[in-house]
Amino acid sequence: RKVQPFYLVPKRRYVYLPPPNFREKKLSDVHRKSSPFVSMWFVWGGTKERTELLIKGYKEWEKKNNKCTCDLARGKSALRDLRRKQK
Repeated sequence: RKVQPFYLVPKRRYVYLPPPNFREKKLSDVHRKSSPFVSMWFVWGGTKERTELLIKGYKEWEKKNNKCTCDLARGKSALRDLRRKQK
């Protein structure tokens, strides 16, 4: 049985804030303002049916809230296409 997750990739660079006192204080706070890597979430509902429900729910949420903060990719090739689109 093959696991088929979907992927959510934020359209804007995701901000990760380190815990307090985690890094040495520097003159510039640039190191705190964005992630040094591309962020994405791998989502799998445990079964194909539940995963499809999660995709449907996410799309409905986007439509209801008039927000499209992430690209949704259904597979690895779609992820590759998103990376190519961003360049």
